[in-house]
Amino acid sequence: MFNRLSPEQRAWLVLYAALFTCCALAVGVPAAAWAYMNSATVDANVHVRLRSGILRTYGRFESENDARVVSLEGRAIGEGATVDVGPESVGLLTIGPDPQSPLVTVQLYSNTRLRLVQARHPRFPFANRGDWFVLRLERGRVQVLVSAVSPQGMHLELISEHGKAMMQAPGTCSLEQVEGELRVSVSSGTVRVSTLDEQRTLAVSEGQRTAVNADGTLAGVLPPVRNLVRDGDFRGELQDNWQVDTMAMGEQGVRGVATVRPTPGGGRALFLERVGDNIGWGRTAVTQLLNEDVRDRRSLRLQVDFQILEQQIPVCGGEGSECPLMVRIDYRTQDGSDASWIQGFYALGTPDERLPDYIRSNPQNRHIARRQGAVEPPFESENLLELLPNMQSVRAITLYAEGHAVRIRINSVALWVVD
Repeated sequence: MFNRLSPEQRAWLVLYAALFTCCALAVGVPAAAWAYMNSATVDANVHVRLRSGILRTYGRFESENDARVVSLEGRAIGEGATVDVGPESVGLLTIGPDPQSPLVTVQLYSNTRLRLVQARHPRFPFANRGDWFVLRLERGRVQVLVSAVSPQGMHLELISEHGKAMMQAPGTCSLEQVEGELRVSVSSGTVRVSTLDEQRTLAVSEGQRTAVNADGTLAGVLPPVRNLVRDGDFRGELQDNWQVDTMAMGEQGVRGVATVRPTPGGGRALFLERVGDNIGWGRTAVTQLLNEDVRDRRSLRLQVDFQILEQQIPVCGGEGSECPLMVRIDYRTQDGSDASWIQGFYALGTPDERLPDYIRSNPQNRHIARRQGAVEPPFESENLLELLPNMQSVRAITLYAEGHAVRIRINSVALWVVD
């Protein structure tokens, strides 16, 4: 057909084709380049650390038989990796360009299995697409803290067998995958909870909780949990609800101080401080009497938000009883006797036979490592009514700093009970 055209027609056809090609290249090449720059991504820096007990990881093309033990120093993992937390163990996973200042921090509790499905940052700072993180909770319980969101935004999605939870702004929430449902509780911010098909969605805000059931139903906003601790965020005067007790070696020993002071974010926090050189042993404590009957309650969990600012002796001393922060819950058993449950935390040192991560004289559970000065999700215990099935009533809660020089900041403490 081209041969039938006159020379003038051929010339005009070539001219039009050249013009069309020029326009297509002028528009298409920049558009394709812009689309690439908007969609191009790089791997996020994902790091997992042991906090207490046993923690293992294995890669996308590996099985549980290939799992490697993770130490307190931790290791980097990539997309497709699985983190497996052992019994009576705690782990920490961080996501972000800088492991010391992560965008997302996930605390993993006993018998939890979490898979890193996707963790990507935009390659270019001017891209429209933000950070994209997807985690799959296969079993167990996690707490998630979103500390910051990049200018391009963030999509954090946590998927379980029954439902999804999505976060796009700073906040804190906990998720628990149990037989038959996914439970979601929000401590701060807002979390969008949905069924797997996203046909039913619910925005869950601070202080609220919900559940996604195995049959695909969304429970709605459930009745709030009740806090047994009065003034757990230290808004009032300390002496109104807490009894302060300080001890030191000898009459001339340096005693610590417990004070409530404003914090830069506009809140208030309790500081337990005992500073100085060669000051020997001491304890700085605050106690609140509760006397709450917990029989026939569904659950009881301790939650404490804190930072270890300074610690002198490593781990918790030679007997494991001198942690920079310890929480003791005194309770009465069903036979009328008194007992205590203690959880310790430390930021300095590595446990070994000389420095145990448990109290030698009372080895109930292991102490938990924290990064010194770092903002991490609040610690939340297992259901104490399951750990201590003979508990009848909670008598008191004590927060104390023990050892030599130590500085602790406690932002809040709660004993959440579900009736």
